[in-house]
Amino acid sequence: MDLSIIIVNWNTRDLLRGCLASLPAATEGLQTEVLVVDNASADDSAAMVLADFPEVRLMESGGNLGFSRGNNLALPHATGQAVLLLNPDTVCPPSSLTRLYRFLNSKENVGVVGPRLVDGDTRPTISGGYFPRARFHWLGLLDPKRFFLRGPLADRIVFVPERSEASHTVEYIMGACFMMPRAALESIGPLDEQFFMYFEETDWCWRAMQAGLDNWYCAETEIVHLEGQAAEQASLFSLKQFQKSYRLFIRKNYGPRQVLGFRLAQLAEYGGKSLLRRLTPGPRNKVLANHFAAKARLQFTNKLQVDPPA
Repeated sequence: MDLSIIIVNWNTRDLLRGCLASLPAATEGLQTEVLVVDNASADDSAAMVLADFPEVRLMESGGNLGFSRGNNLALPHATGQAVLLLNPDTVCPPSSLTRLYRFLNSKENVGVVGPRLVDGDTRPTISGGYFPRARFHWLGLLDPKRFFLRGPLADRIVFVPERSEASHTVEYIMGACFMMPRAALESIGPLDEQFFMYFEETDWCWRAMQAGLDNWYCAETEIVHLEGQAAEQASLFSLKQFQKSYRLFIRKNYGPRQVLGFRLAQLAEYGGKSLLRRLTPGPRNKVLANHFAAKARLQFTNKLQVDPPA
């Protein structure tokens, strides 16, 4: 088996159908298996998979396990020489995953590879990035003008590739399309289940780099990521969960004393952005002002209580 594809699904039946339908052409020339973990969806996702994709192995988790536990449920059953963690809100063009697989096998000492991710209008979107640093948030006060800057002033956590950009190493790859060679997975181990959602792939990439492996952005192929559509139904939960996972990543990998510094930096960035949007007319700026204000307010909460949606 060349490639095992694992998809964790929660109430995204129609997106999942489109994703699964794209896979045969996307993996042309490869021996593949597809495992879908359904986290107790209420939208008949499991029934759709059974009826429309009988070749797919369906695993029903019995509850909303989140991204890490859902993927870890399937990993022991994956037999491929490489394993791909794929979001249900992706569409894979013909031969896209075949090119990614061949790119992975062309490199040595690989932790993970990921493609250029594009949105529904085929515009490049966040495809990976760099491990959190507090200065990224302080620099965030310069947005959006910072997009026109170069050098250290342009540094940020997320990475949006130019179409002309060649393949290169990055610190982390987005979990939307996350391909690992078998050897790296066996060396690093599964995802850390402390992360219900968000930063689990960043943490895995951190562990890979600590083990001396390289994480690669592959410019030779692209995947459509309908970003946000799978999570928008749980947006209020997502806002808190992102912050909780962010603090967990900092505490685990940088030490507990660093968490407060990151919270202060985020308070400055999001509070400043909220104020600037409120001073700028227009309905979109009002929405953004409220969004940034909500992120800033979370920095005043020491212990975040997040209950996953059922």
